[in-house]
Amino acid sequence: MGRVTNSILSGTSGRTGRVVIANVHGVEVSRARPTTRSSSTDQQNAHRELFRFAVAFLGLYKSFARLYFGKRKGLVTPYNQAQANVMESIQLAGSDVTINYKQVAISKGSLLEMIPGSVSAGAAQAVTVTWTNNAPPASSNERDLCSVFVYLPMRRDGQLFTNVALRQAGAATVTLLPLYAGEEAHVWAAFTDKDGTMACNSKYLGSVTLT
Repeated sequence: MGRVTNSILSGTSGRTGRVVIANVHGVEVSRARPTTRSSSTDQQNAHRELFRFAVAFLGLYKSFARLYFGKRKGLVTPYNQAQANVMESIQLAGSDVTINYKQVAISKGSLLEMIPGSVSAGAAQAVTVTWTNNAPPASSNERDLCSVFVYLPMRRDGQLFTNVALRQAGAATVTLLPLYAGEEAHVWAAFTDKDGTMACNSKYLGSVTLT
């Protein structure tokens, strides 16, 4: 992909031969139109499988990542950065996708960090996470809001719970559906500011078995 500047093609859109001109977020770019191939290699098929998985996984917290996964870098959006993070954290083992859960993040940012504590499972599919309240007394950080993401690998499904507790509370509990009882759940948490403009780097807290 190339940027179009001072070119005879500048100001146009569509296809000229194998060159495709498009406007991406106000920037004109050129791409080569892909050629049709009769067959795919094993490596290409593996990449497609990983990409499909990444899109589905990220779809579970897509709106959150779009707001809180860093800042736009040129043409690279926060969503693009979140997708790259997932792609870097997964691999194929035979026909199964494996996840490096500790490498996955649901947010990136410069808000005061989260100091994680524990994660535990309670009755009726409840999950409780704890952290150390490291906000300076009477500071705005005391009002930072905690969000929790829970992923269920058996179903390739999950749920994001936003704004469930204040940083100063030191703990939050979320409750999943009864049908998830007995399943393994992986848990992340992050803080966002009360104005919804920035986040901290999320933390992976570990896994529990829902009761």
